[in-house]
Amino acid sequence: MNSTNQSSVSLKPNLLDRILNRFQAWAIENPQNFVSLTLLPIIGFLEGFLANFLFSYPVYLDMKKRKLGSTFCCAGQVVLADFKTIETNLTSPQARTWYLGISPLSARHCPQIDIGGRNVFLISLSDTGTEGNDHDAFRHCVEDYFFTDEMKVRQHDPVGRELLETLGADYRELASENRLEGFFIDENRGLMSFLIRYLHYVIFAIDPHDDSSIAALTNFHYTRRGTLHYFAASRILERFNLLGWSEIPGMIEAVGTIYEKSPVLANFQENNPKYNNMTRRELAKLMVALMSIAALQGPLHLGRTAMGYQSLPPYKGLKTSEIDVTAYWDRLDLDNPSSIKLFLLECGRLFTPVSASHRVATDSFTTTIAGKTRTFPPGTIILIPMILGMLTETVWGATPYEFQPQRENLCPYHMGFHSVGDRHAGRICPGKDLALETLTDVIRIVGKVRRSQLGLTSH
Repeated sequence: MNSTNQSSVSLKPNLLDRILNRFQAWAIENPQNFVSLTLLPIIGFLEGFLANFLFSYPVYLDMKKRKLGSTFCCAGQVVLADFKTIETNLTSPQARTWYLGISPLSARHCPQIDIGGRNVFLISLSDTGTEGNDHDAFRHCVEDYFFTDEMKVRQHDPVGRELLETLGADYRELASENRLEGFFIDENRGLMSFLIRYLHYVIFAIDPHDDSSIAALTNFHYTRRGTLHYFAASRILERFNLLGWSEIPGMIEAVGTIYEKSPVLANFQENNPKYNNMTRRELAKLMVALMSIAALQGPLHLGRTAMGYQSLPPYKGLKTSEIDVTAYWDRLDLDNPSSIKLFLLECGRLFTPVSASHRVATDSFTTTIAGKTRTFPPGTIILIPMILGMLTETVWGATPYEFQPQRENLCPYHMGFHSVGDRHAGRICPGKDLALETLTDVIRIVGKVRRSQLGLTSH
């Protein structure tokens, strides 16, 4: 079902909303106060849990904005949600700390701090000009070794094509057996199996038919949900060995060894000053984190949305979740990559895999929250809510909650890859093009299989 005339409507905050917003604003403004030091971390953890697990993350932020206005507090952070500020934050150097959106990360679990080494975790490293230059040097190392012309060749070589054809065959078989859900959640067939094999082949040149390596990679990244290891709450799981979680650090080292021995790193040059003397092991461990947090989760999320497995978010008071995305997929010109890309970007605009980022204020700043002007000190964590930028009426028109793949400004102002279109300050997702091109091929190949089974005309 498609919905029409879905313009943003304001929501009325309740008493708890007002108290929580005002207290956080005061506590963040006065970070050394004993009450702030005691309660703010608790509020940050609880509200982060609420946003991530009891609500859909984008729904929670959207609801807060419509209740409290474009400047408010959430999970111990100041949220500046007007489009121009988000745009500026995404296209300017950023100081960083241990957060992924509103979720605190565990510094002790990040590479290579986890074994007593230096921090190589790009997400937590500040940009040159706000701190050191490790972020720029390490990022260039990632780009120069992995996101190369050779990588692009592997996307379309016989092995890459074979993996895509296998994905189409999996869809055909599972759909004919009325087990289509398995296409999206079975780790050994369908989308998850494809992403493990295809992305590791394309990025690392790892043999997708090396069953031992593929099994280890699948087990860590998907079966054991290795992504959670990097979040602060995971320390509890590992301390008490809940669900065998104490095994995760050893698994990370094993996956790091697979990456370290991959063909792409066979000729890695140690101690190159261009990369701040990054070692092969440091790069391999960094890639374990990046693959787990981003490369294998983002395309999975966006692919599931675009192919109808998961609905669009249930934005409060609106009918976005009732939109049938597959109806648009079934009408796409599958031989037109540009049309497929727009379709994917619109899916990501309404339900981006990464809803928010953050920066740390390097200077004091003044803004108005709940009708009161407040001045926040350096060190304040500022949330960058990309999802709210992509629901702003002044940019997207009067109906930002509708699904319109041909809408104006979709490419130049899309914020789903930590950029504004292609504009950024060095922190755009390095796998943006790979993710979009991979999913474009997936939508085309699986879409043609789907149409043949449904008896639909294929372009």
